[in-house]
Amino acid sequence: MKNSRKMFIVFRRILIILIIGYLINYFAAGQGYYETEMNKKTIMTQEKIEEFEKDVKNNEFVDIKDYTTYDYVDTTSPISNIGYKVSETINDFITKKTVKFFDIIGKLFS
Repeated sequence: MKNSRKMFIVFRRILIILIIGYLINYFAAGQGYYETEMNKKTIMTQEKIEEFEKDVKNNEFVDIKDYTTYDYVDTTSPISNIGYKVSETINDFITKKTVKFFDIIGKLFS
C-alpha cells in the first residue's frame, strides 16, 4: 500500500511538470514568440537579397559567402552528454546480447 502511494505521488508530480511545460509552450506560441523570431530572420534575408541585387547591378564581385550567415549554436549540455553516453551503453549492451542470442540459436540449427 505504501509503495503504490509513493508511485502515485511521483506520477502526480511528473504529470504536473508536464502540464506546466505544455502551458509555457502554449502561451509562448500564443504570444507570437516563434513568429517574431522567424520575422527577424526574414528581414535579415530580405536585406541580404537587396544587397545582392545592388552588387549585381553595380557589376561588383559576388560571392555567396558575403550574403549568407551560418550561426552554429552548440546545444550540448552535461545532461545531454550523459544521456548520449547512457544510450550508447544501452545500445552496445543490447547489441552484444542480441548477437549472442542469435549465435546460440544458430548453433541449435546447425
